[in-house]
Amino acid sequence: MKLFVCIFSLIALSSASPAINGTVGGCTITNYNQVESVINSCTTISVGSFAVPAGVTLNLHLKTGTHLTFNGNLAFAYSEWDGPLMRITGDQLTVLGESSHLIDGRGELWWDGQGGHSSKKKPRVLEISATNSYFKALKIKNCPMTCVGISGSTSVTIDYWNINNKDGDTKGAYNTDGFDLAHSNYITIKNTVVWNQDDCICVNQGQHLMFQNLHCTGSHGLSIAVGIYQAYADNTVHNVTFKDSVVENANLGMHIKTIAGSQKGEISSVTYSNIKLSGITWWGINIQQDYTNDGSTGQPMGNIVIKDLTLSNIYGTLSGTVSTAIYVLCGSGGCSNWHWSGINLQGAAHPNSCNYAPSGFTC
Repeated sequence: MKLFVCIFSLIALSSASPAINGTVGGCTITNYNQVESVINSCTTISVGSFAVPAGVTLNLHLKTGTHLTFNGNLAFAYSEWDGPLMRITGDQLTVLGESSHLIDGRGELWWDGQGGHSSKKKPRVLEISATNSYFKALKIKNCPMTCVGISGSTSVTIDYWNINNKDGDTKGAYNTDGFDLAHSNYITIKNTVVWNQDDCICVNQGQHLMFQNLHCTGSHGLSIAVGIYQAYADNTVHNVTFKDSVVENANLGMHIKTIAGSQKGEISSVTYSNIKLSGITWWGINIQQDYTNDGSTGQPMGNIVIKDLTLSNIYGTLSGTVSTAIYVLCGSGGCSNWHWSGINLQGAAHPNSCNYAPSGFTC
Protein backbone atom coordinates (compact mmCIF):
# COMPACT_ATOMS: atom_id res chain seq x y z
CA MET A 1 0.00 0.00 0.00
CA LYS A 2 1.43 3.35 -1.01
CA LEU A 3 1.87 6.34 1.24
CA PHE A 4 0.69 9.62 -0.24
CA VAL A 5 0.50 9.51 -4.00
CA CYS A 6 -2.38 11.93 -3.53
CA ILE A 7 -0.89 15.43 -3.54
CA PHE A 8 -2.14 17.95 -4.53
CA SER A 9 -19.09 21.38 -0.58
CA LEU A 10 -21.89 22.16 -0.96
CA ILE A 11 -21.90 25.20 -3.24
CA ALA A 12 -24.76 26.19 -5.46
CA LEU A 13 -23.27 27.84 -8.53
CA SER A 14 -25.87 30.16 -10.00
CA SER A 15 -24.76 32.61 -12.65
CA ALA A 16 -21.26 31.15 -12.55
CA SER A 17 -22.49 27.73 -13.68
CA PRO A 18 -25.50 27.96 -15.98
CA ALA A 19 -27.42 24.89 -17.07
CA ILE A 20 -25.94 22.99 -19.98
CA ASN A 21 -28.19 21.67 -22.71
CA GLY A 22 -27.01 20.30 -26.04
CA THR A 23 -23.75 20.84 -27.87
CA VAL A 24 -21.93 24.09 -27.45
CA GLY A 25 -21.20 25.69 -30.80
CA GLY A 26 -18.47 28.09 -31.88
CA CYS A 27 -14.76 27.49 -32.31
CA THR A 28 -13.67 23.88 -32.72
CA ILE A 29 -10.37 22.16 -31.92
CA THR A 30 -9.63 19.07 -34.02
CA ASN A 31 -5.83 19.27 -33.98
CA TYR A 32 -3.36 19.95 -31.21
CA ASN A 33 -1.81 22.80 -33.20
CA GLN A 34 -5.13 24.69 -33.08
CA VAL A 35 -5.34 24.82 -29.29
CA GLU A 36 -3.53 28.06 -28.55
CA SER A 37 -5.26 30.16 -31.20
CA VAL A 38 -8.74 28.87 -30.33
CA ILE A 39 -8.52 29.36 -26.56
CA ASN A 40 -7.04 32.84 -27.07
CA SER A 41 -9.87 33.98 -29.32
CA CYS A 42 -13.00 32.03 -28.32
CA THR A 43 -15.26 31.71 -25.30
CA THR A 44 -17.47 29.00 -26.82
CA ILE A 45 -15.28 26.04 -27.71
CA SER A 46 -15.81 22.51 -28.96
CA VAL A 47 -13.04 19.91 -28.56
CA GLY A 48 -13.18 17.08 -31.10
CA SER A 49 -11.04 14.00 -31.70
CA PHE A 50 -7.27 14.25 -31.96
CA ALA A 51 -4.01 12.92 -30.53
CA VAL A 52 -1.91 14.93 -28.08
CA PRO A 53 1.86 14.62 -28.71
CA ALA A 54 4.09 12.83 -26.24
CA GLY A 55 5.47 14.72 -23.25
CA VAL A 56 3.37 17.87 -23.61
CA THR A 57 0.32 19.15 -21.72
CA LEU A 58 -2.95 19.91 -23.46
CA ASN A 59 -3.12 23.28 -21.73
CA LEU A 60 -6.62 24.79 -21.78
CA HIS A 61 -6.12 28.13 -20.06
CA LEU A 62 -9.58 29.48 -20.80
CA LYS A 63 -10.98 32.98 -20.91
CA THR A 64 -13.37 34.01 -18.14
CA GLY A 65 -16.85 32.68 -18.78
CA THR A 66 -15.83 30.12 -21.40
CA HIS A 67 -18.24 27.31 -22.33
CA LEU A 68 -16.21 24.28 -23.44
CA THR A 69 -17.59 20.97 -24.73
CA PHE A 70 -15.71 17.72 -25.29
CA ASN A 71 -17.41 15.74 -28.08
CA GLY A 72 -14.61 13.58 -29.50
CA ASN A 73 -11.89 11.18 -28.41
CA LEU A 74 -8.68 12.53 -26.96
CA ALA A 75 -5.70 10.17 -26.83
CA PHE A 76 -2.24 10.90 -25.42
CA ALA A 77 1.05 9.66 -26.84
CA TYR A 78 3.48 7.78 -24.61
CA SER A 79 6.25 9.50 -22.69
CA GLU A 80 7.73 8.87 -19.26
CA TRP A 81 7.08 12.16 -17.46
CA ASP A 82 5.03 13.60 -14.57
CA GLY A 83 2.39 15.33 -16.68
CA PRO A 84 -0.33 16.38 -16.47
CA LEU A 85 -1.60 15.20 -19.80
CA MET A 86 -4.23 17.94 -19.69
CA ARG A 87 -4.77 21.08 -17.60
CA ILE A 88 -7.92 23.21 -17.39
CA THR A 89 -7.73 26.64 -15.75
CA GLY A 90 -9.97 29.68 -15.60
CA ASP A 91 -12.84 31.49 -13.91
CA GLN A 92 -16.59 31.04 -14.42
CA LEU A 93 -16.10 28.07 -16.70
CA THR A 94 -18.78 25.67 -17.91
CA VAL A 95 -17.23 22.41 -19.13
CA LEU A 96 -19.37 19.59 -20.56
CA GLY A 97 -18.59 16.13 -21.85
CA GLU A 98 -20.99 14.96 -24.54
CA SER A 99 -21.94 11.27 -24.60
CA SER A 100 -19.71 10.80 -27.66
CA HIS A 101 -16.50 11.92 -25.99
CA LEU A 102 -13.70 10.08 -24.16
CA ILE A 103 -10.49 11.29 -22.51
CA ASP A 104 -8.24 8.25 -22.94
CA GLY A 105 -5.10 8.36 -20.80
CA ARG A 106 -3.88 5.09 -22.40
CA GLY A 107 -2.56 4.01 -19.02
CA GLU A 108 -1.91 0.47 -20.24
CA LEU A 109 1.23 1.85 -21.93
CA TRP A 110 2.64 2.85 -18.50
CA TRP A 111 1.26 0.28 -16.06
CA ASP A 112 3.86 -2.06 -14.59
CA GLY A 113 2.30 -3.11 -11.29
CA GLN A 114 4.51 -0.70 -9.32
CA GLY A 115 2.72 2.65 -9.59
CA GLY A 116 4.75 5.43 -7.97
CA HIS A 117 7.36 2.96 -6.71
CA SER A 118 8.60 2.34 -10.24
CA SER A 119 11.58 4.06 -11.85
CA LYS A 120 9.24 4.76 -14.77
CA LYS A 121 7.56 8.17 -14.52
CA LYS A 122 3.82 8.11 -15.06
CA PRO A 123 1.75 11.25 -15.74
CA ARG A 124 -1.54 12.18 -14.11
CA VAL A 125 -4.31 12.75 -16.61
CA LEU A 126 -6.00 16.01 -15.66
CA GLU A 127 -5.23 18.98 -13.42
CA ILE A 128 -7.94 21.52 -12.61
CA SER A 129 -7.26 24.97 -11.18
CA ALA A 130 -10.47 26.95 -11.49
CA THR A 131 -12.88 29.25 -9.68
CA ASN A 132 -16.68 29.60 -9.81
CA SER A 133 -16.88 26.80 -12.35
CA TYR A 134 -18.99 23.77 -13.26
CA PHE A 135 -17.70 20.56 -14.88
CA LYS A 136 -20.29 18.02 -16.01
CA ALA A 137 -20.22 14.48 -17.43
CA LEU A 138 -16.55 14.07 -18.29
CA LYS A 139 -15.40 10.52 -19.06
CA ILE A 140 -11.82 9.48 -18.34
CA LYS A 141 -10.35 6.05 -19.10
CA ASN A 142 -7.13 4.27 -18.15
CA CYS A 143 -5.12 6.75 -16.08
CA PRO A 144 -1.37 6.03 -15.98
CA MET A 145 -1.28 7.27 -12.35
CA THR A 146 -3.53 9.82 -10.64
CA CYS A 147 -6.60 10.57 -12.71
CA VAL A 148 -7.61 14.08 -11.57
CA GLY A 149 -5.80 16.62 -9.39
CA ILE A 150 -7.74 19.63 -8.10
CA SER A 151 -5.57 22.38 -6.65
CA GLY A 152 -5.74 26.13 -6.22
CA SER A 153 -9.49 26.00 -6.84
CA THR A 154 -12.51 27.67 -5.23
CA SER A 155 -16.23 27.13 -5.80
CA VAL A 156 -15.99 24.28 -8.27
CA THR A 157 -18.59 21.56 -8.87
CA ILE A 158 -17.77 18.20 -10.48
CA ASP A 159 -21.01 16.46 -11.53
CA TYR A 160 -21.83 13.16 -13.25
CA TRP A 161 -18.27 12.12 -14.10
CA ASN A 162 -17.14 8.61 -14.96
CA ILE A 163 -13.56 7.48 -14.32
CA ASN A 164 -13.01 3.98 -15.69
CA ASN A 165 -9.72 2.25 -14.86
CA LYS A 166 -11.26 -1.22 -14.85
CA ASP A 167 -8.67 -2.49 -17.34
CA GLY A 168 -6.01 -1.79 -14.73
CA ASP A 169 -7.31 -4.55 -12.46
CA THR A 170 -5.65 -7.13 -14.73
CA LYS A 171 -3.03 -5.03 -16.52
CA GLY A 172 -0.90 -3.71 -13.65
CA ALA A 173 -2.42 -0.36 -12.69
CA TYR A 174 -1.44 0.97 -9.25
CA ASN A 175 -1.61 4.34 -7.45
CA THR A 176 -4.39 5.43 -9.78
CA ASP A 177 -6.19 7.83 -7.43
CA GLY A 178 -9.53 9.04 -8.74
CA PHE A 179 -9.50 12.61 -7.37
CA ASP A 180 -6.74 14.25 -5.31
CA LEU A 181 -7.49 17.61 -3.70
CA ALA A 182 -5.28 20.24 -2.06
CA HIS A 183 -5.28 24.00 -1.47
CA SER A 184 -8.89 24.23 -2.57
CA ASN A 185 -12.10 25.44 -0.93
CA TYR A 186 -15.80 24.99 -1.58
CA ILE A 187 -15.44 21.99 -3.88
CA THR A 188 -18.31 19.59 -4.62
CA ILE A 189 -17.91 16.21 -6.30
CA LYS A 190 -21.23 14.41 -6.76
CA ASN A 191 -23.12 11.83 -8.83
CA THR A 192 -19.83 10.33 -9.95
CA VAL A 193 -18.51 6.82 -10.67
CA VAL A 194 -14.88 5.83 -10.11
CA TRP A 195 -13.33 2.41 -10.82
CA ASN A 196 -9.65 2.49 -9.93
CA GLN A 197 -6.79 0.95 -7.93
CA ASP A 198 -6.14 3.47 -5.15
CA ASP A 199 -7.99 6.21 -3.26
CA CYS A 200 -11.33 7.01 -4.85
CA ILE A 201 -11.10 10.47 -3.23
CA CYS A 202 -8.02 11.72 -1.41
CA VAL A 203 -7.97 15.06 0.41
CA ASN A 204 -4.57 16.47 1.40
CA GLN A 205 -5.68 19.99 2.26
CA GLY A 206 -8.78 22.13 1.92
CA GLN A 207 -11.95 23.47 3.50
CA HIS A 208 -15.67 23.21 2.81
CA LEU A 209 -15.58 20.09 0.65
CA MET A 210 -18.62 17.97 -0.22
CA PHE A 211 -18.55 14.47 -1.73
CA GLN A 212 -22.01 13.07 -2.40
CA ASN A 213 -23.54 10.17 -4.27
CA LEU A 214 -20.27 8.56 -5.30
CA HIS A 215 -19.88 4.96 -6.45
CA CYS A 216 -16.31 3.72 -5.92
CA THR A 217 -15.13 0.28 -7.08
CA GLY A 218 -11.79 -1.44 -6.58
CA SER A 219 -10.30 1.45 -4.64
CA HIS A 220 -8.78 2.39 -1.30
CA GLY A 221 -11.97 4.25 -0.51
CA LEU A 222 -12.86 7.71 0.72
CA SER A 223 -9.64 9.11 2.15
CA ILE A 224 -8.08 12.05 3.95
CA ALA A 225 -4.27 12.09 4.00
CA VAL A 226 -2.50 14.90 5.86
CA GLY A 227 1.08 15.73 6.80
CA ILE A 228 3.02 15.92 3.55
CA TYR A 229 3.75 19.66 3.98
CA GLN A 230 5.74 21.56 6.60
CA ALA A 231 3.53 24.62 7.17
CA TYR A 232 0.60 24.21 9.57
CA ALA A 233 -1.86 25.87 7.18
CA ASP A 234 -0.88 23.42 4.45
CA ASN A 235 -1.67 20.50 6.77
CA THR A 236 -5.24 21.50 7.56
CA VAL A 237 -8.50 19.90 6.45
CA HIS A 238 -11.73 21.46 7.71
CA ASN A 239 -15.45 20.98 7.14
CA VAL A 240 -15.50 17.94 4.86
CA THR A 241 -18.53 15.73 4.20
CA PHE A 242 -18.74 12.34 2.52
CA LYS A 243 -22.35 11.19 2.20
CA ASP A 244 -24.81 8.90 0.41
CA SER A 245 -22.09 6.86 -1.29
CA VAL A 246 -21.04 3.27 -2.04
CA VAL A 247 -17.57 1.71 -1.86
CA GLU A 248 -17.49 -1.85 -3.19
CA ASN A 249 -15.03 -4.63 -3.99
CA ALA A 250 -12.28 -2.49 -2.52
CA ASN A 251 -9.35 -2.78 -0.14
CA LEU A 252 -10.61 -0.03 2.19
CA GLY A 253 -13.88 1.73 2.72
CA MET A 254 -12.85 4.87 4.62
CA HIS A 255 -9.31 5.94 5.46
CA ILE A 256 -7.93 8.87 7.48
CA LYS A 257 -4.13 8.82 7.65
CA THR A 258 -1.63 11.28 9.06
CA ILE A 259 2.14 11.35 8.79
CA ALA A 260 3.93 11.08 12.12
CA GLY A 261 6.68 13.66 12.45
CA SER A 262 7.62 17.17 13.52
CA GLN A 263 5.14 18.91 11.22
CA LYS A 264 1.87 20.15 12.75
CA GLY A 265 -1.63 20.22 11.39
CA GLU A 266 -5.30 19.55 12.01
CA ILE A 267 -8.21 17.57 10.57
CA SER A 268 -11.49 18.94 11.93
CA SER A 269 -15.25 18.87 11.38
CA VAL A 270 -15.31 15.82 9.12
CA THR A 271 -18.49 13.80 8.54
CA TYR A 272 -19.04 10.43 6.89
CA SER A 273 -22.78 9.75 6.60
CA ASN A 274 -24.84 7.02 4.95
CA ILE A 275 -21.94 5.09 3.41
CA LYS A 276 -22.46 1.53 2.16
CA LEU A 277 -19.41 -0.75 2.09
CA SER A 278 -19.44 -4.04 0.20
CA GLY A 279 -16.72 -6.64 -0.36
CA ILE A 280 -14.04 -4.75 1.59
CA THR A 281 -10.93 -6.93 1.94
CA TRP A 282 -8.65 -4.96 4.31
CA TRP A 283 -10.31 -2.39 6.57
CA GLY A 284 -13.81 -0.99 6.61
CA ILE A 285 -12.84 2.09 8.64
CA ASN A 286 -9.13 2.79 9.10
CA ILE A 287 -7.91 5.85 11.04
CA GLN A 288 -4.21 5.92 11.80
CA GLN A 289 -1.63 8.44 12.96
CA ASP A 290 1.48 6.41 12.32
CA TYR A 291 2.33 7.00 8.68
CA THR A 292 5.84 7.76 7.48
CA ASN A 293 7.47 7.74 4.06
CA ASP A 294 8.33 4.09 4.71
CA GLY A 295 4.79 3.09 5.62
CA SER A 296 2.98 2.42 8.88
CA THR A 297 5.16 2.19 11.98
CA GLY A 298 2.71 1.11 14.69
CA GLN A 299 3.94 4.09 16.75
CA PRO A 300 1.37 6.86 16.29
CA MET A 301 1.94 10.55 16.98
CA GLY A 302 -0.57 13.31 17.63
CA ASN A 303 1.20 15.95 15.56
CA ILE A 304 -1.73 16.10 13.10
CA VAL A 305 -4.82 16.34 15.32
CA ILE A 306 -8.08 14.67 14.28
CA LYS A 307 -11.04 16.26 16.06
CA ASP A 308 -14.80 16.61 15.63
CA LEU A 309 -15.14 13.45 13.54
CA THR A 310 -18.73 12.30 12.96
CA LEU A 311 -19.64 8.91 11.52
CA SER A 312 -23.27 7.89 11.07
CA ASN A 313 -24.97 5.01 9.29
CA ILE A 314 -21.86 3.25 8.01
CA TYR A 315 -22.92 -0.26 7.04
CA GLY A 316 -22.11 -3.24 4.87
CA THR A 317 -19.87 -6.30 4.55
CA LEU A 318 -16.24 -7.30 4.55
CA SER A 319 -14.62 -10.38 3.07
CA GLY A 320 -11.29 -12.16 2.97
CA THR A 321 -8.88 -13.56 5.51
CA VAL A 322 -7.19 -10.31 6.55
CA SER A 323 -10.24 -8.05 6.87
CA THR A 324 -10.91 -5.89 9.93
CA ALA A 325 -14.02 -3.74 10.28
CA ILE A 326 -12.62 -0.94 12.48
CA TYR A 327 -8.99 0.04 13.04
CA VAL A 328 -8.16 3.16 15.06
CA LEU A 329 -4.62 4.06 16.09
CA CYS A 330 -4.30 7.53 17.64
CA GLY A 331 -1.21 9.21 19.02
CA SER A 332 -1.15 10.86 22.44
CA GLY A 333 -3.62 13.76 22.40
CA GLY A 334 -4.15 13.28 18.69
CA CYS A 335 -7.86 12.41 18.65
CA SER A 336 -10.79 14.16 20.34
CA ASN A 337 -14.53 14.75 20.18
CA TRP A 338 -15.52 11.90 17.89
CA HIS A 339 -19.22 11.00 17.61
CA TRP A 340 -20.17 7.72 15.93
CA SER A 341 -23.55 6.08 15.47
CA GLY A 342 -25.15 3.41 13.32
CA ILE A 343 -21.91 1.54 12.59
CA ASN A 344 -22.83 -1.93 11.29
CA LEU A 345 -20.10 -3.77 9.40
CA GLN A 346 -20.34 -7.55 9.12
CA GLY A 347 -18.14 -10.42 7.95
CA ALA A 348 -14.67 -9.29 9.09
CA ALA A 349 -12.13 -12.03 9.68
CA HIS A 350 -10.51 -10.20 12.61
CA PRO A 351 -11.88 -8.24 15.60
CA ASN A 352 -11.87 -4.46 15.75
CA SER A 353 -8.75 -2.72 17.07
CA CYS A 354 -9.08 0.74 18.67
CA ASN A 355 -6.93 2.69 21.13
CA TYR A 356 -9.39 5.61 21.19
CA ALA A 357 -13.10 5.32 22.01
CA PRO A 358 -15.52 7.53 20.03
CA SER A 359 -18.67 8.70 21.76
CA GLY A 360 -21.61 6.43 20.93
CA PHE A 361 -19.53 3.47 19.74
CA THR A 362 -17.88 0.56 21.50
CA CYS A 363 -14.99 -0.90 19.60
